[in-house]
Amino acid sequence: MGSGSVRGSDGDAWTDDAGWAAVLQRERALFDPWAEGTAIGIVAREVADAGGGGGGGEMMVWERRDGAMHVGHRRFDGFASAGVAVLFVAAPGALEAVHARLPAQALGAMKLALRAGTMLLYVLVPRARLVDDGCEDFLEALGLAFMGACR
Repeated sequence: MGSGSVRGSDGDAWTDDAGWAAVLQRERALFDPWAEGTAIGIVAREVADAGGGGGGGEMMVWERRDGAMHVGHRRFDGFASAGVAVLFVAAPGALEAVHARLPAQALGAMKLALRAGTMLLYVLVPRARLVDDGCEDFLEALGLAFMGACR
């Protein structure tokens, strides 16, 4: 896909697939439980606010495929058709701040962005599916109270 306006305003943070792949490799223990085909998306707030817009937008996708995690990009035409279990919506500068902490502290920076509200999280599938797909450890690593105190 094309320009920064379609991806978002955080420049290289959207296009550094090798950098994001290093995060996925470094944190593989969080992703190893994921079922084949499980994916999360990250989209710029301006793209999400436009619902993909008339020309569509783009989101970054982290997906378990062929037994490994992969970084890719997909068209974003809105929440309903995103095709991911969880969607992170990044305010301007948020993904760039996380990207600056690659690879060792990226998830910590993502956790801080969620707490600060510069990155929002939308769960697009039922909780039972998140459990079945193995996403629990990843979400808990981001500081999200997933199952509560009683299991």
